[in-house]
Amino acid sequence: MKITNKKLGLNLLLNSITEDNDPTILKAKYIVLDFNVSHNNAILEREIGIELGKSIKSKPIVAKYIPVNDVSTSTDNFTGHEASLGKNKHGEQTVSTDTIPIGVFTSEGYIETISIGGIDTEVLVADAVLWRSRFSDACELIVEWYNRGININTSCEFLYNNFIMQDGIEYVKSPVWFEGHAHLASENRGDQGVVLPAYDSSKLLSLNEINKFNKMIAQAKEEGENLKFKKVFELSHSDVRSQIYSKLDPTLPEGTYSYIYDVYDTHFVVQIEDSSSMKYYNFNYTKSDNDITVDVDSKSEVIEKREWISATETQTLQTQLNETQEKFNEATEKLTSLNTIVEELKPFKEQFESEQFEKSKNEKTEFYSAKFEAVNGAEKFGTEEVQNLIVESIKADEQGQKAILKLNSILVDLVRPISKPLKPDFIKEFASRNEKLVDFEEGFVSRYTI
Repeated sequence: MKITNKKLGLNLLLNSITEDNDPTILKAKYIVLDFNVSHNNAILEREIGIELGKSIKSKPIVAKYIPVNDVSTSTDNFTGHEASLGKNKHGEQTVSTDTIPIGVFTSEGYIETISIGGIDTEVLVADAVLWRSRFSDACELIVEWYNRGININTSCEFLYNNFIMQDGIEYVKSPVWFEGHAHLASENRGDQGVVLPAYDSSKLLSLNEINKFNKMIAQAKEEGENLKFKKVFELSHSDVRSQIYSKLDPTLPEGTYSYIYDVYDTHFVVQIEDSSSMKYYNFNYTKSDNDITVDVDSKSEVIEKREWISATETQTLQTQLNETQEKFNEATEKLTSLNTIVEELKPFKEQFESEQFEKSKNEKTEFYSAKFEAVNGAEKFGTEEVQNLIVESIKADEQGQKAILKLNSILVDLVRPISKPLKPDFIKEFASRNEKLVDFEEGFVSRYTI
């Protein structure tokens, strides 16, 4: 048995529609799932389904609607889940969908009994409203399908972080949370084919308004609490995509994750990721009745191309690529040469900087030595504090300026005024001549300033 964290998608059908006095909405009722094994080989037992139903209320109904090709033609449709790989704002890989909400569930899930193949079967059901006035074309298509008796396929998605694999079946365990619900293509119409449900019982029970919802069904594979990958289980015609996953994944090494990009009649393209790489491969497969066989030996690496171009264009592009590559190589050689020269000159640069530092240090030391000696501070000059400040004063930045101010402050503190006792009797005299009594420039300035 293996326990991990995952994200699972299950398909439903729209079962019924009812009109409402409010012209802006349609009321709908959906079968979410039954408690049997789905086509994805997953099962929610009854008590887990009831737990899931408690989180359905207020969750969105989404879809991607394809408009008609021409006015008044029956070419409009819904699509699949429109999923693609991308990155969120934190740079983490995630799966995004190109669908929009067109309705919301108005009740929690509850249990009803319906007949499936003549057998009474319990199913999980929920009520909803669709925003008819805002998404009139999408709702009109759903009502048309409902009135014509077309099974209206829908798909739900829920999250869980615990499951047990037993005899090839995935038993989903608590806790579980319902996340959303999508309308799928229910008829071969326009250029879009049918997208089938994972549960045969899933369908629209009632409908008042239909919306445009095309949300991806994703499965998350995690190791511990670190999300490793999300997988889309969108079911295409005859559940081919789902069955390919069930046949391909067991052949992959542990710690390898797959994401199917495109499925064709006889082959498919899949992204395969492990801890060291992420590449795209083509595999062939065959269909017989309701079973899929994947030819593992046909694996070949492929690269996606968006359009077809002529061979002449290919040759031109190759010539341009070669020219660009040559220029790149020349630039690389020049850069390498310059880096070599820089490395060769590095010892000379270091020697020059060292000599400049010693020269500046000697000049500063001689300068401050004379100043400290002038204020009888030879002993203070020899302290570690003063010597470190002299080294810092060499720097031409804020730190150097602070060191100079500190040295000046120490010098000022070392100045001691000469004091003499006053005679008891003294004669106060006035100078009869306007002369300098003290040579200020040679006395105070040269002695106490820097």
